[in-house]
Amino acid sequence: MNDLEVPPGPQAVEETIVSAQAAPDSIDSRTLIVTIFARAVKFQVEATPGSVPPFDFGDIKDSFTTLLTRLAPFIQRPILTQTFRTQAVIRLTYTLKLLSNDPIPPINTWASISSELPASPEIRNFETSRCCETIFDLLPPSLPIPTSSNPRFRLAVFDMDSTLIDQEVIDELARSIDLTPAVSAITARAMNGEIDFATSLHERVSLLKGVRADIWASLRTDGSISIARGARELTSGLKAMGVTTAVVSGGFTPMAEWLQAQLGLDYAFANHLLTAPPDDLFPYEHLSGALDVGKPLIDAQQKKDILLRLAAEHGVPVEQTIAVGDGSNDLLMMHAAGMGIAFRAKEKVQREAPRRSNGDSLEEILYLFGSGGELEHSSNDNSRS
Repeated sequence: MNDLEVPPGPQAVEETIVSAQAAPDSIDSRTLIVTIFARAVKFQVEATPGSVPPFDFGDIKDSFTTLLTRLAPFIQRPILTQTFRTQAVIRLTYTLKLLSNDPIPPINTWASISSELPASPEIRNFETSRCCETIFDLLPPSLPIPTSSNPRFRLAVFDMDSTLIDQEVIDELARSIDLTPAVSAITARAMNGEIDFATSLHERVSLLKGVRADIWASLRTDGSISIARGARELTSGLKAMGVTTAVVSGGFTPMAEWLQAQLGLDYAFANHLLTAPPDDLFPYEHLSGALDVGKPLIDAQQKKDILLRLAAEHGVPVEQTIAVGDGSNDLLMMHAAGMGIAFRAKEKVQREAPRRSNGDSLEEILYLFGSGGELEHSSNDNSRS
């Protein structure tokens, strides 16, 4: 299936739509931001270049508002207060107001707007028929509509393998000793949630005994490891907004710390491999085939715990955190964060994650922070390195 390719276009258009009915300031209203990305939906639709329909902004804006009204019957027709659009994205900002005769619904009802609607058949049909993907964000009452100078999120936590970089590092380590098939098979089962992550990691690491301890430099220089498209632009944009960033990986510290330096991240957390001195079988310093049991194992629970700990240390409310990953090991932190996104994830993970996105570039995540037309340069992205 091919993604819808959208050529670079003119400066982004921002429209402010003022309703005759003033948006209420009381507790019976919430702000809902729906960001719609133009492309064929992976795992949802099989499309050929000739069958991808055009991205019609007028149709999407009108039909989505109608759809939202039908799916959330306890609110009045949503008040569309702002539209932001480029040739590849449209962001619709609504004020949701209760029907005057209804009591204020409990908070979990409000939360269901952003957590359950994306998974509803009606939303999936909307996406499939228009070859787009939607990301919902229901703002807490205390938060203003986000902008680049006042971003929606203040802490961003990312997985590393197949997220910030294109590869699974453990598979590249195995390739150096011709054990790729055996390790990759265990990796695939772990990422799909078929086997326990900790058990699978120990099994895979045991197979790495004999890998040269200095392999990390060659992986970085011989093209084995490439930084994902848009990762540099994303992290640079987040740094400019003052967002705290971290990579939290079930991979290994040498690569995570290198990536931290490359992208200017504030924190790097990963697993620690033990090395062994030269011996008769391996006459060079090599990986011992074991993890350092004196260090925390970065599994799904640890990823979630690190997210919550960093939020507390930096005084960031949990609803102002975002977590991005691609495997089942990332689901706990995705669900714990204010917004969790499965980015180009395994199919099973896309079904279970709070939200999912299948774009070609991580840079599009900046739109969720409140960024605008400054992203128009993304079509010239050359961040793979």
